Amino acid sequence: MKRTPFALASVWLGLALVSGTHAHAQPSASVGAIEGRVFNSRSGEYLETARVTIEGTDLEALTGPGGAYRLVVPAGSVRVKAFFTGFEPLVEAVRVTAGATVPRDFTFGAAGGREVVKLSEFVVGASREMDGAAIAINEQRFAPNITHVVSAGEFGISADGSVGEFLKFMPGISVDYVGGTANTISMDGVPSNNVPITVGGFDLASTSSASTSRSTELLQISIHNAARLEVTHSPTPESPGSALAGGVNIVPRSAFERAKPLLVGSVYLMMRDNYRGLEKTSGPRRGGSYKTQPGFEFSYVAPVSARLGFTLSGSYSNHFIPEDRITNTWRAAGAATTGLAAASAATQYPDTTPDRPYLTDIVLIENLKFNQRSSLGTTVDFKVSSRDTLSFSYQYGAFSSENNGSTLTIAVNHVQPGNFTPTSTRGTPGRGQLTLASGSRWREGQTHMPSLVFRHRGPVWQSEAGIGYSHSTNFLRDVSAGYLGSMSLRRTNVTVAFDDIFYLRPRALTITDGTTGAQVDPGSLSAYSLVSVGSPNPRDSIDVKRSAYANARREFTAFGVPLAVKAGLDVRQSRRDMRGSTATYTYAGPAQSGTRFRDGEISPRPLPYGFGPLEWLEPEGGLEFHRANPTLFTSNLNDEYRNAVSLSKRVQETISSCYLRGDAALLDRRLRLVGGVRLEQTNIRAEGPLTDVTLNYQRTASGVVIRGANGVPLRIRTDALGIS
Repeated sequence: MKRTPFALASVWLGLALVSGTHAHAQPSASVGAIEGRVFNSRSGEYLETARVTIEGTDLEALTGPGGAYRLVVPAGSVRVKAFFTGFEPLVEAVRVTAGATVPRDFTFGAAGGREVVKLSEFVVGASREMDGAAIAINEQRFAPNITHVVSAGEFGISADGSVGEFLKFMPGISVDYVGGTANTISMDGVPSNNVPITVGGFDLASTSSASTSRSTELLQISIHNAARLEVTHSPTPESPGSALAGGVNIVPRSAFERAKPLLVGSVYLMMRDNYRGLEKTSGPRRGGSYKTQPGFEFSYVAPVSARLGFTLSGSYSNHFIPEDRITNTWRAAGAATTGLAAASAATQYPDTTPDRPYLTDIVLIENLKFNQRSSLGTTVDFKVSSRDTLSFSYQYGAFSSENNGSTLTIAVNHVQPGNFTPTSTRGTPGRGQLTLASGSRWREGQTHMPSLVFRHRGPVWQSEAGIGYSHSTNFLRDVSAGYLGSMSLRRTNVTVAFDDIFYLRPRALTITDGTTGAQVDPGSLSAYSLVSVGSPNPRDSIDVKRSAYANARREFTAFGVPLAVKAGLDVRQSRRDMRGSTATYTYAGPAQSGTRFRDGEISPRPLPYGFGPLEWLEPEGGLEFHRANPTLFTSNLNDEYRNAVSLSKRVQETISSCYLRGDAALLDRRLRLVGGVRLEQTNIRAEGPLTDVTLNYQRTASGVVIRGANGVPLRIRTDALGIS
């Protein structure tokens, strides 16, 4: 019989756990037990990871979900001590009878405690954030590795519910923004591909329009459905192999965290500093929009009985984001020079030294966008018995974004030697170029994530098993949403000069006609002519992740040292399927002035950074012109076909693993050692574009390539589209 690494590991785990059981055995006639729950009367929550110890011994227990604990202790009188961050320890004397279980609950913050100093009356405005911080600090204190925990309520209200906006405050976390929105994260220099993000320990599905990587985007998950965020910086045997620097776990709410029902909610208005009005204004689409938008969030925790409870949370926000950016291209400082090119060359950038760079291009981007996010989360917790709990969780998130932007590019293109300094650039007459492009897009996606977890916390064994499913979609649209994805206008034969340049831009910008010398206004559409339109540019992406795990933990004492052994199995599968296409229609009709596509509602719009007003392109008008004059545009069918093929990808990854972990507490539990081993196997099946030129060769019936008189293989098709 072939012995796989998993089979050998299973045998080893079994032997380790059996030996642990033997080491723990004690005569039942001389011991009893103490069990109960730890409660915070100030917040009304049962406390997880509170430490309960027996003074004068090394006996210790950390409370689990719902604040429950159990200690097996020698018969007789003992002093039980409960500790939780932010409170004075509680100590009680308990009489334990051999073979019996004594109930003992602890309540922090209860009235009647000892007063050391009595102050005059004062009012605490809010304690929710401080309670959340105490829970987070306590989890970090007793974590087996380097972990940072932040409560979802620690920073107060989050208007748009972005998880990334919370994570950016965590040590070692860098947030990657796309279009002003927190999109992915990296940890300690490790890219997002190797930073797994889970919800309740289950992989979070994440779609991307162009990538089959492991990177997880945060757009479709909301902080409002979470109780806290856990960031792990050091691996343990439970950690997946892809977590090179650690990972992030979003912990859903639990009904057994509270003793009484609690409803918390807020309603608010979201506005920008420079868009505080309540009236409708122009952009980003035809007809304008209200830039001040309402939002709400709520959470309801309902412990129905001692055995059943549920939670319900939700949120909605519609966030207006005006996005301004400027990009300067400096030759010899981030951009290459070309030397003295041929006289007919389109571009010429003379060589210079890094200490004397010169400015040749300015790209100014002005974008108006709405980000709409909604979420719904629910959990149901049921105690099958006093030791066993069954928890169901369902998380839903939706994200949509509508944006319309203009990009103005001012390019010198050609510079003669001696016509530049670090503070000025004078382009060759008639060789400069102005390009004005619009970019519009509608994006929407949803994520559904149900999961089921079974937990057993017995006096000897603690075990857990769970299954989870996450399904995420992402769709990008333009034409079907009523506008062109892009439109490009151009003005050539201009002379560009930059003067009085500082770090941001030239204070003086001169653009003239290369023939007449007349001034040219880069912000007026009358200076441009239509070049091309891009349509359509759809993207479809679906990501599905399935997770299943099971583990068991056994605590015992050997040679006076508290030990614990934990073993587990883990299987995770990810499948991503992407489709898309791209087409560019080049305008081949008579000269068409850009004024035809002027957006009358938003034009002229003042540009940022002191560049003056800009007339905007109307994407709806561009689509209407294209539909009315299809014969005036040409396209490359071969490019369209190949683009569609290159954007069609599918990948499935299955990771199977098992692990063994050991814990030891030394020096009266002041020194904790954690170690173990993990075996992991990854299987990948992928499909994508296949390029094989030999498939177009003529062949005989037996498969031999037919060659011409010159020895070159004869082709089946000779046209580019047919070959593709």
